[in-house]
Amino acid sequence: MKPRLLLIELHHLGDAVLSLPFVRGAQEHYTVHVLCRPATRPVYEMLATPPIIHTWEPPWADEQACSARAAISAARMQGVVLRPLEFAAVVCAWADARVGLIMGETRAPQRIGFPMTRDNYYAAEHPWRRRRRLLGRALERAWPGRAGLTKSLHRTSPDQPHLHCWDQIAAALKVTPDFSTPWIPVREASADVLALVREAHGRGKQVLAVHAHARLASKQWPLASWGELLALPAVHERFELLEIVPPGSGELLGGPGLSVTPPDLPSLAAVLGAADALLSHDSLPAHLAAALCRPVVAIFGSGEPDWFAPWQNRHRAVIRRGCPLHPCIDRCGMDRYLCLDHIRISDVVQQLDALPARS
Repeated sequence: MKPRLLLIELHHLGDAVLSLPFVRGAQEHYTVHVLCRPATRPVYEMLATPPIIHTWEPPWADEQACSARAAISAARMQGVVLRPLEFAAVVCAWADARVGLIMGETRAPQRIGFPMTRDNYYAAEHPWRRRRRLLGRALERAWPGRAGLTKSLHRTSPDQPHLHCWDQIAAALKVTPDFSTPWIPVREASADVLALVREAHGRGKQVLAVHAHARLASKQWPLASWGELLALPAVHERFELLEIVPPGSGELLGGPGLSVTPPDLPSLAAVLGAADALLSHDSLPAHLAAALCRPVVAIFGSGEPDWFAPWQNRHRAVIRRGCPLHPCIDRCGMDRYLCLDHIRISDVVQQLDALPARS
């Protein structure tokens, strides 16, 4: 029987996608368990061999409703709940003392992660981030000897991509991440999508999937700019557009091409797998398309592409560093989103023009 390994990923869908190569590689040596949010579960279920999934909604997701004491208590209790599984190792790629509490309370002999040092903590220079980091460091120093990390890792530079944190964890465990593509098996797209692809390729055009909606306003390039961009004749000369509209958004960009609303994550993956490239925000679809080895042009607002660009697509990120507070990690300190206001349509066109031709 393989020893048990627990991976803790309590962030969002795109972040979960970035952990998949580590999960795939670790499965050769461990029975992998994952602790994630309920909404993130479908990411791990898409793997050819899904890990054992435990879901938990961290109370600190709602900062206004959760005190520091309540967050600490909930984290410790979650670790106690997982303790009977007797994990050989517990890992996390985020510098978060609350997760360190969970790791410590599992009593796993190996607890590998990143302490909340300045270089490990994204956007540590912002006042609200600095306060949180210092509180976390105080909490780390207050652990009993049996809690916290047994092996502390450190990012090699402040610009290190988050994906490389998983590489560091893999090296500490002596496992090899599996980056072979696709990271997940993909089912066939719907008949209308396949028909669009056949017709486009028959006319010598590429299919550009377009996902113009973002979960957060700090990542949402204005829909008016999207509409203007996608109405350009130069775009339609090369691409057939496949617009992906999230369920419940109710907003279409319109124009030539096809609009689809995938009802679930496997359906979204099928659409992305059928397209030749994706144009989107810094979002789940961007990371999912990269996992399927599709070129991705990602528009960045509040996020930092050096850290969170889709795998192998950093050079295609569209960003204008016009805000003195960038990256703000989705907590804007200005009266408007300067990071998005400064992005020009020509910036996006330049990246679309540089996309590789269909092989």
